Amino acid sequence: MTYDELYQYAIFMLSRRDYGTTELKRRLARRINEVDKAKQSTTDERCLEQVIERLLEGQYLDDNRTVYAFFRRYLSKSYGPLRIRQELRQKGFPSEIIARVLEETETDWYALCQDLKEKKFGTGKPKDFKERAKQIRYLQYRGFTSDYINALF
Repeated sequence: MTYDELYQYAIFMLSRRDYGTTELKRRLARRINEVDKAKQSTTDERCLEQVIERLLEGQYLDDNRTVYAFFRRYLSKSYGPLRIRQELRQKGFPSEIIARVLEETETDWYALCQDLKEKKFGTGKPKDFKERAKQIRYLQYRGFTSDYINALF
């Protein structure tokens, strides 16, 4: 696979959605392997790094911008801080950027947790221990800390 083919494929990928640097590197490396096996050729290892550098210089690839976009998307899905951190880590974003985004946000996590509980289970209190445990598990799955969950009950 040539440098130009790889660059064009990277631009194609970025035109469809935002990627973090690590995630895009993984996708491009997988594409290189597929094409090399099909053509029975080898691609220069420096080619991938050069494409990534060019994308960074042209500001097509920006981890800060992408993290904020993913953060807003996960926040709109009513995910808590723990789940958002986990999702962003899985996408390969650096921990420093994730921590900064979570610190800079002015989100009221307690209010979000309460809204999510009321939307899913209503405003009433749980009738028994089994129902309360179900609600707690759901809120934990959505990424809220035990502090927020215990404050609700």
